[in-house]
Amino acid sequence: MNVTIKDIARLAGVSYSTVSKALNDSPLVRPETKTRIVELAAQLGYEPNFAAKSLVSRRSMTVGVLLPSLERVALSALVSRINDALSEKGYEMILSILPPTAAAKLFQRLQVDGIVVFEDITPEERNAEPVATDIPVVSIGASHLVGSRYAVVDVKRKDALREAVTYLASLGHTRIAYVGDAREADSKQQEKVAGFMEGAFACGLAPSDAFVLNSDGNTWRDGYEAGRKLLALEAKPTAVVTGAYDVTAGFLRAVLDGGLRVPDDLSLVSYDNIPQLSELDVPVTAVGAPVTLFAERIAGALLDIMAGSGPARRTELLDAKLEERASATRVRG
Repeated sequence: MNVTIKDIARLAGVSYSTVSKALNDSPLVRPETKTRIVELAAQLGYEPNFAAKSLVSRRSMTVGVLLPSLERVALSALVSRINDALSEKGYEMILSILPPTAAAKLFQRLQVDGIVVFEDITPEERNAEPVATDIPVVSIGASHLVGSRYAVVDVKRKDALREAVTYLASLGHTRIAYVGDAREADSKQQEKVAGFMEGAFACGLAPSDAFVLNSDGNTWRDGYEAGRKLLALEAKPTAVVTGAYDVTAGFLRAVLDGGLRVPDDLSLVSYDNIPQLSELDVPVTAVGAPVTLFAERIAGALLDIMAGSGPARRTELLDAKLEERASATRVRG
């Protein structure tokens, strides 16, 4: 049987309102009474009714997070840190992998206080009508959730890929490939391809020596298959920039299985600046916004909008940072 505030009030010998005030840490309740009520609630296993509480406070203290997948390590690392930042402020997260329209309707029914959107736009969704919501939204990149309280927090992907190419060129590499999802339907992935090509041009690489190997996706399997394709090339690059952590992990496994040595035969830099890149068979040099900083900025923007402080509609693009590890080395003459 669920324990209610009225049950606690009866056992504590106080009024319903006194219990409610005590559990909300009100200064109007004497410290000894408050301690007795809180301890009694814990002993009885009391769980607050958030739906009822939200009717009174107009806040549910929950945040909805829309994910395209539960399988991407970089997304999981980022969401975990967003959860940490929101938890410090008393918020709980609800995850959904529903399509944007369905997720928005779910979050509105649950009366969440804010929404974070990680959205990979499919060709079908690109032509869909935007979903309007009055719930504060922070999107990582473009989103189909729109409203008056809407912000974008993202990484300067194009700059990150330019920096990766420049770094490899500074090590003497003159034949560099980009391995990643190059499907035209995803604008975020196209930013990476554009950054790679711009970096290659700025470094004076010949068009034939700066090429894209399309992984057609961002999973470990996509990366592994792309690695097998690279092994079959007659003229292999001496360096590769990969477009996502999972692609990197699969790609690295494939080239190592195929007999290439990293970095002696092939230098490697990965987009997605997460600690997990240091835990692969060869610790991989990373480029992108550090994941903890990225999470803090996302959570901070949402907290500001929910509190009504600062501009609701904003765009914040984070600078990339390159973390050198053992996967890249200078070309030996």
